[in-house]
Amino acid sequence: MKQFIAGSCYSYILSSQKEALIIDPHISLRDPYRDYLKKNALQLKFIIDTHTHADHFSLAMVLKRELNAVVVMHEKAVSMVADRRVKDGDEMTIGGDRVKIIYTPGHTDDAISVFWNGMLFTGDVLLIGSVGRTDFQNGSPESMFDTLQKLKTLPDGTTVYPGHDYHEKKSSTIAREKSDNPFLKELNKADFAAGMRSKTIPKPFNIDNIVRVNQKGDAVSLKMVSPKEAYALTANDPNVKYLDVRSAMEFNEAHIKDSINIPIDMLMGKIDELNRAGQSYVVLCRTGNRSPMAADMLIQSGIQSVKVMDGGMTQWQKQKLPVIKGLGGISLERQVRIIAGSLILSGIILAKIINPWFLGISIFVCCGLIYAGLTDNCLMGMLLMKLPYNKKLYKTKLGGGTCAMG
Repeated sequence: MKQFIAGSCYSYILSSQKEALIIDPHISLRDPYRDYLKKNALQLKFIIDTHTHADHFSLAMVLKRELNAVVVMHEKAVSMVADRRVKDGDEMTIGGDRVKIIYTPGHTDDAISVFWNGMLFTGDVLLIGSVGRTDFQNGSPESMFDTLQKLKTLPDGTTVYPGHDYHEKKSSTIAREKSDNPFLKELNKADFAAGMRSKTIPKPFNIDNIVRVNQKGDAVSLKMVSPKEAYALTANDPNVKYLDVRSAMEFNEAHIKDSINIPIDMLMGKIDELNRAGQSYVVLCRTGNRSPMAADMLIQSGIQSVKVMDGGMTQWQKQKLPVIKGLGGISLERQVRIIAGSLILSGIILAKIINPWFLGISIFVCCGLIYAGLTDNCLMGMLLMKLPYNKKLYKTKLGGGTCAMG
């Protein structure tokens, strides 16, 4: 098994006896998938999308056309891409291994998980320490509760590989999730559903268009180029411009010379200006998650001369291509950690050398961190956001949501 990571999106290649299947292929990882398959002399037999994704483009249609593999989705999926539709308990084989499909609705009504050799690939349903949100396509808190009870019956040693993680954790186990995941600990269905519905989370940016593209397989029209190909394009043609859709803070940390910075949440307001310029664009972001969405927005708005840079700035810098480094900044999360840690340490030191009452500072900060963890509202972060320094850094930061409940 090989895990691939694009931002917070995880995808997987499973293989046995020179046959392989891929789970939740990401639009930005075409070359890494192909390189892995070629290096290991693997024939891609199946492509499984665990559900209709709403936060990134699927590469399923591209791989289907290029490698003649069968796209597998649940029978409820609204899709023009799927070749084989499955239901709970269905099986397929790669090499000599059986792969079992488990119907796991809740995040969406077409969500499936994949069980193979003691490993469970849960898509956006069961995440590490969390679960998928239930306000997407026909999602349901009640269905999510039933799904979680179903997954809890799997062997405790089952390794869990999610479709996303927002804290850079790569895997877990059923036993660990039963012990640590608060959503699996809830035993009352009505209370679980009420808790899920009580929390309002921003939806992923451009969600309706992403769902449409994934249902129709339109992402195949996006032209991907490597960083070196992009570098050659702009060097040979002054009419080709880099369009960087990261936030202002990300752009200030490091960017490509002469690139245009328009954060993705501000892009629609600049479409006419970009169109009038009559230029061609190579769109990039940090890892390649936002740039395909931005490129699709340009294409849908009539700007056809658009390419997407594979791997974004992360891959550009790995290939040691030239960058301009700016002032950058410390993320809000890191600022909170630094200040909270400093206050706790100061309280302990002052309590020891001056007066025990100073320990109250440490207790107060600890209570604030616990409150932030329970409510997902950080009072210290809110105060820090009022500083001019942070207002400048975060004023154009993308405000879209995730697929997780927390």
